[in-house]
Amino acid sequence: MKKHLLYLLLLISFSALAQDSEWPQSYVVKTDTVTYHDVPDENWEFINTGRKHLTIQEVTKPEYSKKFKKPIKSVSFSNEKSQVWIRFGLKNDAPTSQIITFTTTRDREHIYISKNNKWQHFLSGEKVPWSKRDGIKDLNQIKYTLAPGEEVKIYVHHDDVTMLEGISPPVVGNYLKIVEKNFVNNQTYKEDDVIAFGFFGFIMFAVIFNLFFYYVNRERVYLVYSFLLLSSALLVAKETFSSLLFSEHRDTYSVFVAVVVIAFIIMLVHTVRFFFRINVHFPGWDKFLVYFTVFIGVVGTTLYVAFQNGWIITFFVITGLTSLCGIVFIVAAIILIISLLRKKDKEAGLFVIAAVPFLVSPIISAFIDSEWVVTSFGMWTILVLSWGMFARFKSLQIANARVALEKEEERNRLIAAQKEELEKLVEERTAELTLSIADLKQTQAQLIQSEKMASLGELTAGIAHEIQNPLNFVNNFSDVSIELLEEMEEELDKGDTEEVKAIAGDIKLNLEKIAHHGRRADGIVKGMLQHSRASTGHKEPTDINTLSDEYLRLAYHGLRAKDKSFNADLVTHFGENLPKANILAQDVGRVLLNLFTNAFYATQQKQKTAGSDYKPVVQLTTLLNGSNLEILVKDNGTGIPAAIKDKILQPFFTTKPTGEGTGLGLSLSYDIVVKAHGGTIDINTVEGEFSEFKITLPLNK
Repeated sequence: MKKHLLYLLLLISFSALAQDSEWPQSYVVKTDTVTYHDVPDENWEFINTGRKHLTIQEVTKPEYSKKFKKPIKSVSFSNEKSQVWIRFGLKNDAPTSQIITFTTTRDREHIYISKNNKWQHFLSGEKVPWSKRDGIKDLNQIKYTLAPGEEVKIYVHHDDVTMLEGISPPVVGNYLKIVEKNFVNNQTYKEDDVIAFGFFGFIMFAVIFNLFFYYVNRERVYLVYSFLLLSSALLVAKETFSSLLFSEHRDTYSVFVAVVVIAFIIMLVHTVRFFFRINVHFPGWDKFLVYFTVFIGVVGTTLYVAFQNGWIITFFVITGLTSLCGIVFIVAAIILIISLLRKKDKEAGLFVIAAVPFLVSPIISAFIDSEWVVTSFGMWTILVLSWGMFARFKSLQIANARVALEKEEERNRLIAAQKEELEKLVEERTAELTLSIADLKQTQAQLIQSEKMASLGELTAGIAHEIQNPLNFVNNFSDVSIELLEEMEEELDKGDTEEVKAIAGDIKLNLEKIAHHGRRADGIVKGMLQHSRASTGHKEPTDINTLSDEYLRLAYHGLRAKDKSFNADLVTHFGENLPKANILAQDVGRVLLNLFTNAFYATQQKQKTAGSDYKPVVQLTTLLNGSNLEILVKDNGTGIPAAIKDKILQPFFTTKPTGEGTGLGLSLSYDIVVKAHGGTIDINTVEGEFSEFKITLPLNK
C-alpha cells in the first residue's frame, strides 16, 4: 500500500514538472491577406535572466526551461540592462509550404529555430553591423520556409533590453506580401528620400552662404548660425549617413545622433543670443543662456549614457528636470521676443515670421500628412532667417564703412598732428646732430693727433739715441781739431812747414767728418719734423729700403730707451735694385713705425712669460712682386688670437692695457695703405707663435 502511494506521489511530481516545462501551444500560421501576424499571448512565453548571459544550450535546460512564464500586461525589469528570452512554436497546417519572416523589433535579436534536433541561428537588429545581419537586412526580417505539416520551436534572445515596461509579442510576417509591398510595388528611391536629399543640399547652401558672411565681417552670429544649419542638415540626412558611414559601426551611429542633437540645441540657444543681441539688451539673460548651454551639454550626455546603460530612475529624473528647464526656457524666450517686439526690433519680427509655419503646423498636419509639409516649413524658416542675416550683413557693412570713415578721418588728423610734431622734433634733433657731428670731428682730429703724438713719443727715445751718435762725433772731432790747431801754432813758431801742412791735412779730414755727422743729424731732425706734422698729400719717389731701415732702428732704440734690459735680433732682407715707390713718405713711415712698435711690444710681452731660451726676433723683408712692392714685418711674439684677428684693424680696438694704446694705430695704417695708396694689408698669425703683416704698395699708383 505504501509502495503504491509512493508511485502516486512521484507521478504527481513528474506531472507538475512536465507541466512547468511544457511549451505553449504552437501558433498555426494562416494564409490570408494580412502581412504581419502578432503571435497571441497564449502561444508564447518569456524569461528574464537579468544581467546573466545564457547560451541556447543553457536556456533549454530544465532549470531555466521551467522558469518561462506567460506574458503579463506589465513586465518590470531592474534599473539595468536585462537579457530576455522568448519561446514559442509555429505550425503549418496548409498542404503547401509557407514562406514566413520573423520580424526583429529590438536593436539586437538572436533567433534560434529547432530543426532535425539542431538549432539554426539567425541574427538581426538595428545595432547589428550590416555584414553580420541575416535575412532581408534593410527590413530586419528573417526569412524561413515552413514545409506542409511542419512544426518548429523558436527561441528569441533580446540582448541588452533597457527601460522596458512590457514585452511585445513575436511578429510573424508573410514574406511574399512583404517583398511585394517594399520592393515590387515601391520605387527604388522613395519620395521622402528625394525630399530629404534636396533639403540637405538647400541647408548646406545656406551654411556656405553664412560662412561667407562670417569670413567677411567676423560676426559670430553667422558662425553660430552656420553650425546650427549644419547640425540641422546632419539630422535631416541621418538615415543616409546611417547607411553610408555607420553600416558596420551601429553603436557609433547612436553616438553620432546624440552629439548632433545636443549640438543642434546648443547652437539654437547661441543663435538666439547673437541674433537678438541679448548681451546688449539683457546682459543678465545672456549670462543665463551661456550657463544654460553648458547645462544642455552635461544633461544631454548624461541622458544618453543613462539610456544606453538602462539607468531608468536616472533617465526619468533627468528627463523631468530637463523638461522643466525647457519649459522655463520657452517661457523666457516668449517673454524676450514680446519685449523685443514692443521695442520694434526688426530681428524679433523676422524671428516670429520664420516661426509662423511651426505654430500652425499642428493644424496643417491634421489634414496633410506629407514630408513636403515639414520640408517646406524648414525651408521657409531658413530663408527668412537667412534674409535677416543678409539684411544684417548689409547694415553691418554700412555701419562698418561709416566707422571706418570716421577712423580714417581721425587717423588723418592724428597723422597731421604727429607730422607737425615730428617736423619740430626733427629740426631739434638735426641741430643736436649737427653739433654732435662737429664735436665728433673735433674729437676724431684730436684722437688722430694723439695717435701721432703717441708715435712721436715712441720716436723720441730712438731719435735721441740716433742724434747722439753724430753729435758725439762732432764734439770729438772738434776737440781733436782744437788740439791740432794748437800744435800747428807751435810748429809755425818753429818754422816747420812740413809738419804744419800735415796737421792742416788732419784738420781738414776732421772738418769733413764733422760736416758728415752734422748732415746726418740734420736728416734725423728733418725726419722727425716730417713725422710730427700733417701730410701734405704730395707723393714723392722714396727708397723703401732706406725708409724701412730707418724706422726699424728708431722703433728699436725707442723701446730700448724705456727698457734697458730688452734686446732683440733685427733681421733684415732688403730686396736689391728696388725701384723707388711714389708714396707719402711720412705717412708710410708712420705705418712702418706702428708695425715695428707692435712687433717689439709682442716679443717683449712674450719674453716676460717665456723661458730663458726665448730670443726676441723681428724680421724685416722688402721685395718686388710684379708691379707691387711688398714689405713684410714678422715677429716671434705672442701672436694674435683668431677671435680678434678680424677686429684689430677696427678703430679704437686694442689689446694693450688702458693707457698704453689708443686703438687707432692699425686703423690709421689701414687708411694710409688701402685708401691713400690703393694697397693692401694682410695678416698671417698663429697665437703664441708669430705674427706677420704684409704691406703691398702698387708702383703704378
